[in-house]
Amino acid sequence: MRLLVTGVAGFVGRHLLDRWGDDAEIHGTDSPARESLSGEARELARLASYHRGDITDPEALSAVVRATRPEVVVHLAAQSSGATSLERPAETYRVNAGGALNLLEAVRVEAAEATVILVGSADAYGSGSAGSGLREDAPLRPRNPYALSKAAQDGLGELYAATYGLRVIRTRTFSHTGPGQRPRFALAAFAEQIARIDAGIQPPEIQVGNLEAVREYGDVRDVVAAYRALAERGEPGEAYNVCTGEGHRLRDLLDRLLALAGVRADVVVDPARTRSRDVDYLVGDPGKIRARTAWSPRIPLDRTLTDLYQDARARVRREAGR
Repeated sequence: MRLLVTGVAGFVGRHLLDRWGDDAEIHGTDSPARESLSGEARELARLASYHRGDITDPEALSAVVRATRPEVVVHLAAQSSGATSLERPAETYRVNAGGALNLLEAVRVEAAEATVILVGSADAYGSGSAGSGLREDAPLRPRNPYALSKAAQDGLGELYAATYGLRVIRTRTFSHTGPGQRPRFALAAFAEQIARIDAGIQPPEIQVGNLEAVREYGDVRDVVAAYRALAERGEPGEAYNVCTGEGHRLRDLLDRLLALAGVRADVVVDPARTRSRDVDYLVGDPGKIRARTAWSPRIPLDRTLTDLYQDARARVRREAGR
């Protein structure tokens, strides 16, 4: 299998290389220069080629698709932070919706037989109803600029599949975490702060946003396995939730992280970490992907949280010289 991965140097991209690197010819593109990615050198060494580029540059992206002739494209490149999208809405839309359009056009012209895994976000659904999992036929009701940009990407994928016959498979991926995630995201931010408390370089106080929201948290390693399953067995033109179907209150997940780390700390709500129009309940129904591909998550949540914390702890201690 000849694979092109956009956003290959990011959190999910590096885990995808771990999952697919041994039996696929993988080409990658991302915006940083390769020499600046020393922390990712082991994973990126598996690439058949690395192309520095910006997905908002249609000519450069077309050149990458033309050069690599992919059989499968996994589109990971994105501005992936809801909080950042509130600060930079236009940039978020340009990267996420505009970048997806550029990719679909490049594939239409240069690699029309390729299967495209267009990685989207369950945030496009908005908030679900407590106690029930969202299915793929639920309406998209985005509540922040990031979610809106992903809803637009989803619509573009559906359009290119229906109008041009491209083999586009859309995901609506629910929250996921794991080792290597940076502290722009809630659980990774908790793990980072707990690790700093454990190392003695932060007072025993954790800054948080809204802890009453209920979300599900899959493991990134399960998520990339789902993308492979969809590439091999997904139905072109369809959308699939990538999810566990199990919701958790953020406060409970923080308590589990603290217990796993053996750390005691006060919890302080920081208004700057609380988003306007936040989603109260976001849990998916995994029935469609399970029926089509037989994929289901395999990694227990406590292992995910343990690996997330141990990774943060090791990184904090390296940075502190301990």
